[in-house]
Amino acid sequence: MKNRLFSVSCFALTALALFPLSALGQQAPENLQFFPKNMTRAEIVSEMRHFSFALGVRCVHCHVRGEEGERTNFVSDDNPNKDKARFMLRMLETINDELLPGLSDRDNPAVAVTCKTCHRGTAKPRVLGQEMLLAAHDGGGEAAVAKYEELRENYDNSGTYDFREWETNTVAERLAASGQHEDAITVYQMNAERFPESDAPWSGIAESYEALGDVPAAIEAYEKALEINKNRRDVRARLEELKGE
Repeated sequence: MKNRLFSVSCFALTALALFPLSALGQQAPENLQFFPKNMTRAEIVSEMRHFSFALGVRCVHCHVRGEEGERTNFVSDDNPNKDKARFMLRMLETINDELLPGLSDRDNPAVAVTCKTCHRGTAKPRVLGQEMLLAAHDGGGEAAVAKYEELRENYDNSGTYDFREWETNTVAERLAASGQHEDAITVYQMNAERFPESDAPWSGIAESYEALGDVPAAIEAYEKALEINKNRRDVRARLEELKGE
C-alpha cells in the first residue's frame, strides 16, 4: 500500500494555504478526497504549509474566501483551483510512486519531485523565457524587457527564475525565428548590457539587423562581437562578406 501521506508531505504540487490552527478550530477535517480521511487537523495544516511556501500563495488560492467577518470556507469545492490541486497531487503521486521507481541506477536515497521542483515560489511554474515570451506576445520586445526587470527585482536571489545569459538569449532567438527582429534586437541589447563580456548578444543583434536589411547596423554589431571575442571566425567571415572584402 502506498504511503500517501509521506508522498504528499514530500512531493506536493499544489497551492492551498498558510494558516494557524487557531484560525480553523479543532474540528476534524472534512471533504478530504485525496488525503487519507483519518488525517488530523494538525497533519492537514502541516501539508497546507508545504504548499503555501512552495507556491507563494495563501488559503484563498484554492479555498473559498469568506464574506466580511466570516472565515475561509475550507470545505467547499466552489474554487476551481481546488480540483486542480487534487489533480496535481495525483499526478505527482504517479510520478514519484510509479514512474521514477522504474529508473535504472537511481540515487539512494532517491531524488523525488516536490512541489518546489517546478513552482519555486510561484503559483504557475513558468520559466523566465516563457514569462518574457508571453509579455512579448502582448507588448513586443519592450514588454519582454520590462517583465525581465520586474521578475529580477522581485525574485533575483530566490532561485525561482534563471537570470543567466542564455535563458534570455533564447527568448531573443525565438523572437527572431518568428520574424520579430526588432523585438529580438531589444532583448539582445538588454542582454548585451547585462553581460558586456559576451559576444553572443551582439552576433544575434547583427543577424537581426541583416534580416531587416540594415547592413551598416549589422556590420557595427558584428564588429562589436569580434571585438569581444576575436576567435569568432564565423563573425569575421560574415563581416568580410558584408564589406565586400
